[in-house]
Amino acid sequence: MADTLVNLLNYSYSMAKALLEEQGELYPIGVCIDQEGKTMQRLSKDDTEDLPIANILVDQIQRDFTNRLSAGTITAYSIVYEATVTNQQYPEPTNVLIAKFRGADINTAGTCFLPYNIKDKAVEFLEPWLE
Repeated sequence: MADTLVNLLNYSYSMAKALLEEQGELYPIGVCIDQEGKTMQRLSKDDTEDLPIANILVDQIQRDFTNRLSAGTITAYSIVYEATVTNQQYPEPTNVLIAKFRGADINTAGTCFLPYNIKDKAVEFLEPWLE
């Protein structure tokens, strides 16, 4: 399961990076793996004027994926969204991509924080941390 989650996070962050470089912003995205190992995406629609605020989208995606995980139709999921954080390592406000992830095993859940910079429309990832 650990390899599956690492691959899922890598895939999720690659999608988020591509969207940030293309659009300059990111609405919450979801990625899950079904029982056959197929990776599926859940993106917000392109018409951003009708989208609810990000935390509502995250809650909707998480509720859907949690129900599907409980039903056994998927084996793992991640939800990626943008935030700004400050902490001991980053005392100045820093952009991060946050990935909430969960696997079928109850002990495989957590949050991964991936700080980043954007220079000339190119996203540069910094050192991530888990909570």
